[in-house]
Amino acid sequence: MDRQVLLRKIMDAGDEIRRLEQDVIALQSIDIVGYPENYSTFSMQAATRSEYITRRLRELVYSTTNVAWQELLEGAADTLGISVKDAGGIVEITLPCLVPGKKRKHTDFIAAPLNAALGRFVRDRPPDKPFEKFTRCVICITHVYDKLLLGNGRRRDHDNIETKGIIDAINSFLLTDDNSFLCSIYNSSKISHTDCTRIAIMTEDMFCRWVLDMK
Repeated sequence: MDRQVLLRKIMDAGDEIRRLEQDVIALQSIDIVGYPENYSTFSMQAATRSEYITRRLRELVYSTTNVAWQELLEGAADTLGISVKDAGGIVEITLPCLVPGKKRKHTDFIAAPLNAALGRFVRDRPPDKPFEKFTRCVICITHVYDKLLLGNGRRRDHDNIETKGIIDAINSFLLTDDNSFLCSIYNSSKISHTDCTRIAIMTEDMFCRWVLDMK
């Protein structure tokens, strides 16, 4: 890459980082209890800018170094705290954030690292125990809200949450197909000490027991 182009990209990233810093400073002055809508608006602005910075820096590293894209995204998955594990035949995925609402129509910031984490999960299985994709299954998505930030503006209807990018990633590595005859999707919400999204993929016969255990 031409040096001047590279410097311009680095300077642009620096400008966005400074704007993000200003967004965070603005958040500190907002009365979250008295004006939850303002907090929701400005926190979303900061989060969106942060995601933009992350994407631009990933692209910069990939285009100017010898780091492979898969390696870059696996590192991102580890840094973000994305986990994928096998729990007795149920694949459990934890994402360190709430899945965005449909108005944003953008889950690449989390779906791309999730793709890498799922690829590694399948790839690193023992040779004598390769992963067998689910044929008929249920995908259970639990939206976990931080109780300290649970204002009215954060409570979302399940049909207004954009899960397509997440389901597409899961389908690519774990399912034979995600059509409605083979795959059912169950959404639930709960309150805890931090925001996150927990996803469990299981065979249909395991679903009732899983729901009872969750309750």
